[in-house]
Amino acid sequence: MRRQAIALLVVLGSLALPTAAPAQATLTPSQFAAVDAVYVAFVAFEDGATTAERVAARAACTALGSADALLPALRRACFPQLRIGQALGQTQRCKGRRSCLLAVRAVQRAATDYTTFARAANRVIEELALAPACSRELRRGAADLRFVTGMRSAYAQLERALRAGSKRLTERAQRRIEALRPPDSPPAAQQREAYRAGCAPPG
Repeated sequence: MRRQAIALLVVLGSLALPTAAPAQATLTPSQFAAVDAVYVAFVAFEDGATTAERVAARAACTALGSADALLPALRRACFPQLRIGQALGQTQRCKGRRSCLLAVRAVQRAATDYTTFARAANRVIEELALAPACSRELRRGAADLRFVTGMRSAYAQLERALRAGSKRLTERAQRRIEALRPPDSPPAAQQREAYRAGCAPPG
């Protein structure tokens, strides 16, 4: 899950996305640099989510800004992406029914937000009519979204089991969670190189 969380690069804000983004063949230099900074932060994040690296990743997501159609759409799933990783950590550290219920619900909320805003960002990317190689690097694929949706469902099952106070149902839900397998994805540094090759503006 940690690798998958790092691979997801779409981001959080309001649901009021533009209905039609103006077409553009390539990213502008400022767009390219802002997204590249997220990749840089997430390359470091992959090696260990220290407090400093979490702060840096959040700052990179925030810096995507709101100046055009693309960057706000990308910013909207970055924050729930980071929240997924944080909430998963909480589920591993929680002690007692109440604290574990809070952690399990946090995973579900973050996963719901991520899939909502990732799909919205994909629509904006399609409207921009970027070069296919760039669109491919910016879009979140169906396998990624299915994985996060499945994760949300598994943690919903765990929440129901915890609320019921059933050891048998809790163990069944935990086995389902342990069986989750994220789609294969290259390391964050390799993803960055693919992004730079596909999306670098001319000149």
